[in-house]
Amino acid sequence: MTVSALLICVLAQAANYGILVNGQTYFAGEPAGENEGFTQYLAHVQVANGDKVQLCDIVYDVKWAVDLNNYSVAGFTRDGDHYNVTVNGCYDFYIKLKYGADELYIGNGSNCSEGEDISEVYRGAVPPQCEAVMMQAFYNESYQASSPGVSEYGDTKWTTLTAQAAEIGAYFDYVWLPPSAYGDGAGYHPKQYSNQNSNWGTRAELETLISALHNAGSKVVADIVINHCANKSSWCDFYEMDFGEYGVFQPNETYICANDEVNTNTEAGDCYGTASGSNDDGDNWSGARDWSHDKVYVQEMFIAYLKWMRNVMHYDGFRYDKGDGFNNWHHWNYNRHAKPEIAFMECYSGTDEIRNRINGAQGDLMGLDFDLKWHVFNSIAGWDYSRGRGDCIMSRGDGRHSVTFIDSHDWFLRLDNENEFGGRGNSMTDAMKARLLQSNAFLLSMPGVPCIFYPHWYKYKEFIKPMIEARKLAGVHSESEVKDEYATATGYQATMVGKYGYLILCLGDKAHQDFSTAGYVLKASYYETNDAGMGKDASYQIWVNRTAPLPTGMESVEGTKNRPEKFMQNGVMLIRKDGKTYDVTGRRVL
Repeated sequence: MTVSALLICVLAQAANYGILVNGQTYFAGEPAGENEGFTQYLAHVQVANGDKVQLCDIVYDVKWAVDLNNYSVAGFTRDGDHYNVTVNGCYDFYIKLKYGADELYIGNGSNCSEGEDISEVYRGAVPPQCEAVMMQAFYNESYQASSPGVSEYGDTKWTTLTAQAAEIGAYFDYVWLPPSAYGDGAGYHPKQYSNQNSNWGTRAELETLISALHNAGSKVVADIVINHCANKSSWCDFYEMDFGEYGVFQPNETYICANDEVNTNTEAGDCYGTASGSNDDGDNWSGARDWSHDKVYVQEMFIAYLKWMRNVMHYDGFRYDKGDGFNNWHHWNYNRHAKPEIAFMECYSGTDEIRNRINGAQGDLMGLDFDLKWHVFNSIAGWDYSRGRGDCIMSRGDGRHSVTFIDSHDWFLRLDNENEFGGRGNSMTDAMKARLLQSNAFLLSMPGVPCIFYPHWYKYKEFIKPMIEARKLAGVHSESEVKDEYATATGYQATMVGKYGYLILCLGDKAHQDFSTAGYVLKASYYETNDAGMGKDASYQIWVNRTAPLPTGMESVEGTKNRPEKFMQNGVMLIRKDGKTYDVTGRRVL
């Protein structure tokens, strides 16, 4: 069974535990009625013949099986630490965890819809062994002609991206768009979520872009800004939020956190002291009003908003802005209602806190891997490869929850921020070319879900394309095993184990060392030494040895309802749609 998006792990009484289906944890509801006393109760779970079911402890990453209770239905056979599903269907799971004597009961689900499409069942927003490559399709203020980067990299308004959709779709599985709600500037101070006319373009232009990207084989990620909101005319009035069939909401001062500035700053005028929501259960953002997510009516508004974004605007996934701005339980809650195919958050903190926040979302959330950006890529920018993969989410063996990246809108061309790759607006100079190429080669060779920054793609796509093709050819994925082989100040080498073969990455002086390449093909490379007179080797090589056959386009497309599917054939990227095959320019080849 093929499932596209996945992960939740929670328990009604003990949040460490859950049920795994094909290695993906599944939400458990509250015990109720005759099932009172069971530690975990899951109702109406769709499974198919060939699925594997286990119990799990998400904190300690333990998976096991117990003997089925005598009253359990047929359809499951024990195979070591898991059960093999032998009969398609809808089942209820009842689990009682007892020291040394766990009990598992399985019964036919009484309220399951007959004929329900099992492939559409939501199993979380963290795809396992994800082979996807993502693009962040905007940069700082790229919506306006006066942006300091537009003259060199072009704007990224909806109409501009639509014209590039075919090329972008040929290489990128996910495209992360900027906030599309009506608001200030780039959209990070939204004003009216249900109004999708923004500085990036009109709602109609956005819908055209999303459709074009879908037709090109890409899924689209919305930038979700729900920690805070700008106001209509005063500190405590808001626009109406009209989400059609999902509900109409009129926020007021009761939606604002009680410890927001509106209650402490006399400049709030008539609104001073009126906020009556709960205290903020995350980090405060002083630039706008913070929503009181603890209030049920606030949750209902955002559940409606995110369902509307998924089902009306047709976004496929979410990137949550300021992911530390409220308790991460809410991310899990919003995901399980809106069912995004992928969801990840921004949290500037180090790896330990990001992982804690992911656990707070019951594992149903990925994180932008900031320690990788700040330490490994800044080291490469300084011609030092000795950190290897450093200490980050990806390097700790949790690439499944890692969105890896080099640069983003928060630093690029921002002269007031010294954390940018390469330092203070200089990352795209000619002297930085070799370092950027090496960093992108590292990014696209490693586990996690790599996110390519639009200006890097715009300027160096002829180098980045073969890197993506090498990753796809080897089948490197978010959870790929990495064998670090060499890491010094002057060079780095590692081998990645993909689904279809092996990929070797060589940086710096390792790009010129003799080693056995029998069976390998050089897919991407760059040769330069003494760059900028620094006496450092700026070369890289990516080698691929395909040891297993790639799935054919037809095999990949089955069950996806004629959605475009990208695949590699003899080292060439192709796209299959409606039984026909095209190259990356859209020319039919088969």
